[in-house]
Amino acid sequence: MKLFWPVLVFGIAFLLALAVLHWRRAKAWYWHILSLALAVGIALVPDPRGRLPVAANWDENIFYLAMGFICVFLLVWGAGGPFFRGPRGGRAR
Repeated sequence: MKLFWPVLVFGIAFLLALAVLHWRRAKAWYWHILSLALAVGIALVPDPRGRLPVAANWDENIFYLAMGFICVFLLVWGAGGPFFRGPRGGRAR
């Protein structure tokens, strides 16, 4: 697989997470912690042929790009929460 596709897919995930944080602001703290935990859990899952239900016609590279997209999105959204809080005195929604 060429380097172009991972850079493109992970870059889109990164920018999309920042855009969601910018437009919708941070949510309650526990959603961001849950997002970080889920991203780490997805990243630590072993070989997809052993335990994950992968569609038979999916190429392995597409599967890794899709899981990587989800992992990067959740990681950036979860870690970026404290930097995109609403105005002071407001409550997270």
